[in-house]
This record gives sequence, C-alpha cells and structure tokens, in this order.
Amino acid sequence: MPISRQALLYLVDYSVWADQQLLSACAVLTPEEQGRDLGSSDIGISGTLRHIYDSERVWLGQLRKGLLAPLSDFTNPRRYPPTPPEPNLSHLQQRWPEVWEGLHTYVATLPEAEFALELRAIDWTIPRWKLLLHVVNHATLHRGQVMGMLRQLGKQPPTNDIFIGYHLSHP
Repeated sequence: MPISRQALLYLVDYSVWADQQLLSACAVLTPEEQGRDLGSSDIGISGTLRHIYDSERVWLGQLRKGLLAPLSDFTNPRRYPPTPPEPNLSHLQQRWPEVWEGLHTYVATLPEAEFALELRAIDWTIPRWKLLLHVVNHATLHRGQVMGMLRQLGKQPPTNDIFIGYHLSHP
C-alpha cells in the first residue's frame, strides 16, 4: 500500500530542512575540522555531507528518468572511487538547493497513482514511494553520523528532529 503524496512531501521537506540545519552548523568549522578523519562514515564531516548530497542527487536523477542502476552498482564497494575533495562545503551550499528543490517538485507534481509504480533495473525493482522513503532514511542515518562527529570535535550539533522541524515550519 503506497504512502500518500502529503506524507511523502512532509518527509522530503523535513529531510531538506534537516540537511540545511546540518550544513549551516558545519559551515562554521575550519577546513581542517571539515576534512578530519574521525573514523566514521565517509572518513569525516566533508565526506559524509558529500555522500548525502551525492546520494540525493543520484536518486533524484533515477526517479526523474524512471530507471534504476543495477543493484550490483550499489553493493560493490569498488564501484565507487574514493570521495573526491570536491564539492567542498561552499560548493555544497551552492549546489544542494537545486537537488532539494528537485526532490520537492518531483513529489509535489508526480501524479499520485505513479508513486505505487515500480522503477526497474536489470536485477531489481522498487516502487517510487519506497525509494523516496529510502532517500529520507538514508540521509537521516548519515546526518546522525555527522552530528556525532560534531560532538567529537567539541561542537554543539543542531537540533534537527522531525517534530522540531515540523513545529518550526508550521507555527
């Protein structure tokens, strides 16, 4: 049973808001702090933020095309090269809004019945609504890792809980 457009839009908009909160919090870090190897996901803060951005960008592209990459592309660790130093935090601040707007527009304008339609690759399928839930869940996981890394650096991470985001955007 697919999830409603309203629920998907709420989750996507929350995820965008939470990405923005985290990006703003990380903007005050020095380049050394941003790139420091903290032994976590994607080495450190910069790499993890790039990973969230890249993932949202790639999934948006696949949603728009209605075509998925083979599952082996996601399960083969050698498929992805080491995280490049670009985009850096400044580039992310410039480029990410286009992805956020794209996700919001995709959910806001896709005919409701199409959320249940499956996207296909040669070796797997998934309904659009489940892929959108994955995009939000994946970003939430990695934002939590960045928040832990901020604490490792002695910084106060932002509050980005879903209920806080809702109340801030719906007073």
